[in-house]
Amino acid sequence: MTQGVDKERLQRELDVLRRDARHLSSQEIAGHACKANLEISDALRLISEYSRIRSKAPSGSLPDAIADFVSSLCIQSRCERVLEYTAGDTLLTVRFLHSHPEAHLTYVARNADFAAALRLLLAGKTAFISADIASVVGSAKCDAIICAPPIGYRPPGEDGDGFGSDVVRALAPLLATNGILCWVTGRGVLFNRASAKTFASLAEVGLHVSAIIDLAPGALAGTAIEGALVAFQRKDDLPKFVGILRDTESAELLASALVAGPSKKSGPGWMWLDAKDERTFADIEHGELIKKLTPKGRHKKESLRSLLAHDRIERADKPLPENDQTTAFLFVPEYAGSRVTADLQEQTVKPTAVYRLAIDTARANPRFLAQLLNSPFGRELRDAAASGSTIQRVQVPGLLSLELPIPAIATQERIARINSDIALLQAEFRDMQTALEHDWTALADAADKIDALKGVLNIERQIADWWRELPYPIATIYRRYQVSIEPKERLETLLHFFEMCAVYLAAVGASHVKAMRQDWQEVMAGWLHPTGSAGIERADFGFWIGLAGASLKDVSRITSDKDLRAVATDVAGAELVESASSIGALGKSTTILDVARRYRNSWKGHGGHMKASDAARLDNELQQQIRDFYEATASTLRRLQLVRPGMAEVLDSGMRYKIEKLSGSDPTFVTEIVELVRPTKSNTLAFWMDGARTMCRAMPFFRLGAPQQPQETSFYVFNRVEKDGFRWISFQEAREQEFVAPDDELLSIIALRRGPV
Repeated sequence: MTQGVDKERLQRELDVLRRDARHLSSQEIAGHACKANLEISDALRLISEYSRIRSKAPSGSLPDAIADFVSSLCIQSRCERVLEYTAGDTLLTVRFLHSHPEAHLTYVARNADFAAALRLLLAGKTAFISADIASVVGSAKCDAIICAPPIGYRPPGEDGDGFGSDVVRALAPLLATNGILCWVTGRGVLFNRASAKTFASLAEVGLHVSAIIDLAPGALAGTAIEGALVAFQRKDDLPKFVGILRDTESAELLASALVAGPSKKSGPGWMWLDAKDERTFADIEHGELIKKLTPKGRHKKESLRSLLAHDRIERADKPLPENDQTTAFLFVPEYAGSRVTADLQEQTVKPTAVYRLAIDTARANPRFLAQLLNSPFGRELRDAAASGSTIQRVQVPGLLSLELPIPAIATQERIARINSDIALLQAEFRDMQTALEHDWTALADAADKIDALKGVLNIERQIADWWRELPYPIATIYRRYQVSIEPKERLETLLHFFEMCAVYLAAVGASHVKAMRQDWQEVMAGWLHPTGSAGIERADFGFWIGLAGASLKDVSRITSDKDLRAVATDVAGAELVESASSIGALGKSTTILDVARRYRNSWKGHGGHMKASDAARLDNELQQQIRDFYEATASTLRRLQLVRPGMAEVLDSGMRYKIEKLSGSDPTFVTEIVELVRPTKSNTLAFWMDGARTMCRAMPFFRLGAPQQPQETSFYVFNRVEKDGFRWISFQEAREQEFVAPDDELLSIIALRRGPV
């Protein structure tokens, strides 16, 4: 009987035992696993799943990434003796034991039941398992110590910090001369005053920080806080390794770079810094993002403090002193995510939570400052200065120390005037719309004003030539629509255009959700297999609209919510999250596409007999949908490119790719050289915001070229599941309008289910 069958049978037996409402101990489960001859890693997963009533193992692969990293570190460092102290019921060094069965492991478990389970699982191996840390004090020196103590626990009567410093200090004497000690804990350990004493005491005995690796939220099992892995070695004043662990794929690469030693070259997720440099890799990424978001143009960097008329900072609800001659103020909410204004009446936050800053008008324009602090640059800057575990607040010292790019006062005033003019135009348009809703006699006057403005902006010409900017193959379909003369063909092509747009937007939204969420499988399962309607097995127009709407709404929520944005930044990188912040707005276009879908699903739109005059009438009725769709998407699609990256060249600052930009209607794609800070898979389709230093790999919903003609640039879209694979169709003029072929990656996506299959 194979191990897979044994495992399935064991799970059924454990399900029966758990249905009896009896709590299963780790030792019992380990005993059953040993009888079934399960691997240690499989047995540990069963313990995690079944030993707790109504409990789940940590979702996603981030906890596994830590285990992969420490195991790779021990393997590549050729460790013979390893000590692990872990707060949870897990074994981080399990992969190390598989590859080095002759190595000696000392394991300290806080849970006596789990310690007993490990004794069963590791029987026959060179291992010492204990539930008491005192039992290992004075043991033989270890080549590596992996210490992941409980977070938030402070031993009574001891000088604890809540990050496990007491455990680290107790285990440190057991480290061999050339060994490495890895402290896995919350990121707050880097800023905690009590923890600073631990760092100092370790330095006194010769243990210095040799590496700091940022851990994304969710990496520490049982918590959603940011983490850090701090490595100590008996090396002083040598370069310090910094990196970020976002997934299992990067774990071994990080370990290899650390073991290889100091290098002038940097990788996509790591680099070497001077020993006295206090930054982490996340700090460096944030600095690069701030640099990228800084507005272009001539300016000087000045602190907000230097732009004030005086240093008196008060809450906005306080009355002004009678002798105060200030005429210009800036109103900044203490909440980092709230809007800054130059007028208190425009504030949405209560005055008691708003700072009133007096501005020196000879140096700065308050309306310009408000616009700057509300921009992506300003929001990121304020977020960095904020603190707080639940609500992020910016304190006065941090606010006044913000370094802002300040142009000449004349430039500031022009920017403020243009911003004011745009607001006035928007207000005028709203007034005209309100007037027309109540009085149609105002139609002529409103039309004259709109026509005059359209003549200046030449909007009609821009819409007609939109194919020059649209991504391929949408551009090809739209151009064919523009040059079509026969009414029926013209209408059919327009409906194909809208349907292809739905597929494209669904791929954009789903791809970014997959990149930014740790639990994307669970979320995506509900979207791909919606209750009560057709799912991805038969992906029709309505399915793509639904997927586009759900995923783009989620992208908007992720990038606008501070907590979700922080998690996404650690998972996908700050640059991708910043790019995604402008993508969520595309979700508004799904209501427009749904109108086109209703036309498409009408009897005539679906192939019924139609006169040329009817086709021309329907085409004319859909003109408003074209205009609305242009308004909702053009500015974003102008910057969001569909690309195909080629081979990569590793640089000191990242990776250089030669990419093909799939824009416009001409299948002869434009090539460009770009530098990225994170790797992307070559010869696959990806979404790239023009100028960004990261890409988002596209979900496998479409492909270039049929299998028989891989050189073809025809674009095919997944349509439905067939007996022999998947049906792929083309909305453009292709050599093959459709074909059936398998796709392993798409198969794994379609296999996602909500709940048991």
